[in-house]
Amino acid sequence: MPATLTPMKPEIVVDRVRAGQAGNGVAFVLKGGVDGWVAAGLPEIMRQAQIAAGSLAVAGVMLDLAVHPAFHGLSAFVGASLVFAGATGSCAMARRLSVMPWNTPARV
Repeated sequence: MPATLTPMKPEIVVDRVRAGQAGNGVAFVLKGGVDGWVAAGLPEIMRQAQIAAGSLAVAGVMLDLAVHPAFHGLSAFVGASLVFAGATGSCAMARRLSVMPWNTPARV
């Protein structure tokens, strides 16, 4: 089932994100794209990448302990990617996050 677009005022979207009510299957459009996101005090791309990388690393450890030791490879992959990003200044996760709908201006 595809997510539905619900037009809302940016202030309402920001309030819902801060209240933890986002991610319920409804897509939001934040007026101004990434600039509007930052102006609203929400996480920038690199913070989003850090949150995603940390979540994947923790998920890898939890899955390693609870399911199968092979899942430690997920944490190793995330760690290697962070080293590569730091050494080259090129973060693949940030590039992928930058094209996500919540990080691009709405097309009217």
